[in-house]
Amino acid sequence: MGFGQLPAAAHLLAGKVAVVTGADGALGRSIVEVFREQGATVVGVDLSGADCIHANVASAEDNRRVVDAVVRQHGAIDVLVLNAGVQRMSPIVDFPPEEWERLLGVMLTGPFLAIQAAWPFLTASPGGRILATASTSSYIAEKYKSAYVAAKHGLLGLIKVAALEGAEHQLTANAVAPSWMRTPLVENQVAERVSLLNLTAEQVIADMVGEQAEKRFVETVEVASTLAFLASSAASGITGSCVPVDLGALA
Repeated sequence: MGFGQLPAAAHLLAGKVAVVTGADGALGRSIVEVFREQGATVVGVDLSGADCIHANVASAEDNRRVVDAVVRQHGAIDVLVLNAGVQRMSPIVDFPPEEWERLLGVMLTGPFLAIQAAWPFLTASPGGRILATASTSSYIAEKYKSAYVAAKHGLLGLIKVAALEGAEHQLTANAVAPSWMRTPLVENQVAERVSLLNLTAEQVIADMVGEQAEKRFVETVEVASTLAFLASSAASGITGSCVPVDLGALA
């Protein structure tokens, strides 16, 4: 097995129905694959993707439509994985307000709306799971990423409240905080950082890797496998927490 892979034979999520937002992205595809390997029935949600329900995760109506469709087809929602993400880098003084709204809509308002829509089904029986892809940016700030940092900080607060309110239903809510992964979302940031920081692409990539104690990018499967563990009954005692998958970046 490579970095972070769980043995498929473990079947940690057998019989579970999981909804994964941002399922057509690099991390989303890893989450879907790992969850299916662990026995879950997985429904992906994204704006595109052949194997996804197409929906705008920032829309209350679309979130209700997704929940209704999943429950109608599969009879339950056991795990909700809030993974959709977008990025825009710009100084605060130049940050377009419509981009601020877009980023917070996808990464903070969207998770709230999804939790709200799925709550009756997640709490219908003990063992429901809410999981979110946070970030090391949930803990520390970075220049030119005001909307992303604000959304990721707020997401942790939302997860903690969901953990407190879900406790009486034996519903847990947790997050993971990846550091740099070599995904298209990060690749797009390389060009933005080249322009904003007056660096070469090679310098930007070296700086990204250099932030991590083990000098490499995090693999998406490492994040997906951590989420699968948190979705399983083995993690029943963990709630209101955020697990860094950051190769020591926050250490």
